[in-house]
Amino acid sequence: MTFHHRIHSLIHDKIKDLRRRQLTLSIFLVRHGESEANTRNMIVSDRFDPQLTERGRQDTKSLAQKWLEQPVHAIYASPLARTMETAQIWADSLHIDTVHSDDRLHEIHLGAFDGHLIDDLVQNQFQDYDRWKLDPESPPQDGEKLSAVWERMHEFLLMVSQRYEKGLVIGITHADCLKAVTLGILRAPWTSAQYVHFANVAGLLVEHLDDHFQLHALPLIPL
Repeated sequence: MTFHHRIHSLIHDKIKDLRRRQLTLSIFLVRHGESEANTRNMIVSDRFDPQLTERGRQDTKSLAQKWLEQPVHAIYASPLARTMETAQIWADSLHIDTVHSDDRLHEIHLGAFDGHLIDDLVQNQFQDYDRWKLDPESPPQDGEKLSAVWERMHEFLLMVSQRYEKGLVIGITHADCLKAVTLGILRAPWTSAQYVHFANVAGLLVEHLDDHFQLHALPLIPL
């Protein structure tokens, strides 16, 4: 195959991919921007509800502007302050009127670890913390298993697929929720969570095709 034919083939494949995606539903799940808790290396799920830092706001705005040309139908968000603030920046950037709060996008509930600095947990509750990091199906007291997070995230994806046939829907959520979706769709062991990382404003693009969900890109981080 000549160079000209290779280029023509690549362009043809790209056009086919773009046409296919226009006819499918894509759900872009995004982690919130940097919060005050992130700068302190603190675990927060229910007891505290920190705001974004200025860096978190700027990073979110930069990411949202990269999606200006996409047909965004709706924006959903975890009800916590850092995710709602992130979602509102997306909405303002994309000229979306309403942000829909959805409890299914909520941060993983971490019970006895909630509100603690990670350094303190490593020093004072190392066995419990290490067990949870190695196996998210062994959460702290009153905490939530990662499989339970997947169940509610899957319910969210099903709701979106029933409400929208095609186009793009944005969901602002949390790192462990993104891990749960990744491993749930791949049907990977929950213990694999220790190898998956989502930085602030990183995202996961999920497509609904032929009555099932598939990962289109993992993870998406703005350059």
